[in-house]
Amino acid sequence: MPVSVAALLERRPALLALRRALPRHVARVLTARSPRHLDQLLRTHLVDLVVLGAEAGRGAVLESLRHEFAPIPVLLFAPFRSDDADLVVRAARLRVAALAIEGIDDPVLPRLVQAAGVRARRAAELLPLAEALDLIDPIQRAAWAALVADAPDGVDTAALAERLGIRRETLSRRFGAGRAPSLKRATDAIRVVAAAELLGCTALDVAEVAVLLGFSSPSLLYRTSRRALGVPLGEVAALSAEALATRLVPRGRWG
Repeated sequence: MPVSVAALLERRPALLALRRALPRHVARVLTARSPRHLDQLLRTHLVDLVVLGAEAGRGAVLESLRHEFAPIPVLLFAPFRSDDADLVVRAARLRVAALAIEGIDDPVLPRLVQAAGVRARRAAELLPLAEALDLIDPIQRAAWAALVADAPDGVDTAALAERLGIRRETLSRRFGAGRAPSLKRATDAIRVVAAAELLGCTALDVAEVAVLLGFSSPSLLYRTSRRALGVPLGEVAALSAEALATRLVPRGRWG
């Protein structure tokens, strides 16, 4: 599933270059017309990365993003010159994820976007848990990778089974074999982890996060956290990878 990228670029050539570099199967580019529109996009879409131009990088937009939407990485895309050292220093101070030089780095934009985004960070944290979750079978591993990538955006179990070349019932049975969690519990856990990440955005409240992740209400999100991981939603962000894996394994299967 392609990621969503929000872009606030003052130069039209930069926006066109970004769109050329990111075809729809790679990323959906959401064009912000203003800082206020960018804020609106971040409240209504699951955005994997924000791309800013030099003007936004020098102004209050970048500072606001790093304060109000800190978990969402930022990439600066501009025609950097030798006298832009101040912008580079500022980007480092404000923890910008990556810099790309317009007209030079265009071919590597897809790789930068995929490597720097929220999805890549989540994959780095969760994919290594496969062994701890007793996901040994190739089908289990492939399904876990798909869930880690797509669960926050919504996973169609039937479509996932078709992608893996098996029936839906077979997928559910094989994924939860041995000591592994059920497919639903794994899916819910990943969605809860994504919710905890989004709650690191001071601009978002629980109701907004619930809508972004497709929960019908904040109360359902709270209950899902308790059911999937056994802890309140507010404690999920503090769980280590080991603690997360331990809580995902059904009780009684370790003995």
